[in-house]
Amino acid sequence: MNYKKKVKDISHLNAYNDFDVCIIGAGPSGITMAKNLVENGINTVILDSGTSLLNWAFNKKLKSLAAYDFSGNTDYPLTKTKARLIGGNSNFWTGRCERLAPSDFENHPYTPENNPWPVKYDEMEPYYYQAELLLNVRSGTPSKYAPPRKHPYPLPASTDISFLKDLMNRVGVTVDDSCTATPKRGFRFFKWQKEILPSFIDSKFLTIIQDATVTKLIPNDNGEITSAEVATLEDERKIVKAKIFIVSGGGIESPRILLLSKSDKYPNGIGNYFDRVGRGFNEHPAVNYYGKIPHEWGTIKPTNKIARSRQFYETFREEGLGSIMPVIRQAWLLPHHMVEFKLQNIGHNNAMPASRFTKATLYMGATIEQEILDTNRVTLSEKTKDIFGNPIAHLHFDLSEKDMILLDRCRDLIRGWFNKLGAVQVYEAEVTYSRHHQGTCSMGNDPRYSVVDKNLKVHDTKNLYVCGAEVFTTGGAMQPVLTITALALRLSEHIINNFKKNGIKTPAEQEITSK
Repeated sequence: MNYKKKVKDISHLNAYNDFDVCIIGAGPSGITMAKNLVENGINTVILDSGTSLLNWAFNKKLKSLAAYDFSGNTDYPLTKTKARLIGGNSNFWTGRCERLAPSDFENHPYTPENNPWPVKYDEMEPYYYQAELLLNVRSGTPSKYAPPRKHPYPLPASTDISFLKDLMNRVGVTVDDSCTATPKRGFRFFKWQKEILPSFIDSKFLTIIQDATVTKLIPNDNGEITSAEVATLEDERKIVKAKIFIVSGGGIESPRILLLSKSDKYPNGIGNYFDRVGRGFNEHPAVNYYGKIPHEWGTIKPTNKIARSRQFYETFREEGLGSIMPVIRQAWLLPHHMVEFKLQNIGHNNAMPASRFTKATLYMGATIEQEILDTNRVTLSEKTKDIFGNPIAHLHFDLSEKDMILLDRCRDLIRGWFNKLGAVQVYEAEVTYSRHHQGTCSMGNDPRYSVVDKNLKVHDTKNLYVCGAEVFTTGGAMQPVLTITALALRLSEHIINNFKKNGIKTPAEQEITSK
């Protein structure tokens, strides 16, 4: 199924302009929600700025829509952090699907004092499993340190990490397989537009519009969003009407859309009465090390072996710090995909493959949970506008003192493991970032300290929701995609139930009625 033939342009909005649900963003959360909604007979439109991967690579206008200003002490990468194309960042995703820990949903040192998670792990567990089924997640038997689960993984692990398990066991470290989404239609990597979208692209209840950038949401005086203004790269404008709107643009664009949507009802932007929109941005910084160990049978195979350890997830919370996730990789050629290319590293990088014939290269690193700071936030730029004349986003992002300490704790931990293994030529690469934009529209029960409620509805609105990592209350140290997908399934179920209360019937029910 070629989904591209089914995607429409903005001209089709003349004929299809009154929808049940309008989803802004055709990334993982947007496509996941649309699948559930469409399969339950809910007339849904997805709006996305992007088109194809080729267009994203070469269209300067489209590229410019991903730009944002930056300030802070992090030297944060401004490129390759967000994409404008169907499928969103899943086009560059390596498929890692980890659950947050039960402790992440409970109060811990990084939980905002006035805004705990409004949901708990037990409530999320069935949605996590549904997400794992949807994404064909593969993994081995989990260790005692993994989050509790009621069902086995949908698929067994496809790679053998027994060598890494044995290696790390020598230094008292338990590791698990990396839980990974398994593509059926693509090669190696799972992409939403190839794996999920084709299953419902032919539905009469779906309209998907490309090259449609939402420039603002338009509310009435009663706190109800009546429509969204969209624009093409050639600045053709249209209005999209719907009963419900869901913003799913990621941790930088979602708050920007809310802030751009100023009106008499919302003079500071929608959902921003208490100045919460954009606050609490957090990421997953990581320390990265390489070292040399003697070759043995497990290092000779030219395969990429990756393992993760949850054993130390909560170790440093006892010091008032965040969680961590160590990662161990043994491979002949594959570099760390987040480490930027730098001229000064050419000699070191060129020497590494040759040296691997005498000793094996072992990578060890760790991602950290970040302290939630109100000052780490997305606002509107005061100096730069996009092609539509709107301010681009401005991100202020600092590492806190606790973040620095936690990175140092990880350094000490990893150096200790290398030392116990007798490794030589231990080399620390730069701190990297995972491009996980979290927390800028956080969920919570109190509108004074959050943007959306436990059902992801924006406080003080009647029909506007936000879904994605931007609603996370805290960030944990895990990859966010599985939690994003679980929340998307949960939100779509909530919306379906509300529609059914108002008499909307599923396609099967409609067919029975027509007979």
